[in-house]
Amino acid sequence: MTAPKALLAGALGLLLAGCGAGNRPSSQSSSSSNVPAYVTEPFTHEQKLIEQGARLVVADGCSACHLNLSRPGIAPSFSSFAGHHVALRDGRNVLVDEAFVREGLIDPRRDELKGYDPAAMLTALARLRLGSEPKQVAALAAFIEQIGPEPE
Repeated sequence: MTAPKALLAGALGLLLAGCGAGNRPSSQSSSSSNVPAYVTEPFTHEQKLIEQGARLVVADGCSACHLNLSRPGIAPSFSSFAGHHVALRDGRNVLVDEAFVREGLIDPRRDELKGYDPAAMLTALARLRLGSEPKQVAALAAFIEQIGPEPE
């Protein structure tokens, strides 16, 4: 597992566990522990976006369909979405990159995915009004892009 993926897994794990909600000082010195540097170093701007995206995925309910491995087929899994080619309803095949994800979050009718009923996604995105929330779009796109496959 690469450092960014490990960071993402750790951030998502903490988020789901509810850890880190307080800002209590630690009684242990980070220099005396065997904690990897990527855990103790300050987050970069990109890492903060990914963490915010992870929070939104859980808080907004996206994880119910896009991270649910027990019910495949309900929606594309984020873990195998970014970095892959997908078939669209109009017959085109496109690479899911950050631009595709951002555009899909803002205008989900633009490029509907073949094999998925768009109704649930359209309803969820209408409720979230992401078209007027560019910071949330950036955070969600960063999270989705990060948990995709490793670049070759």
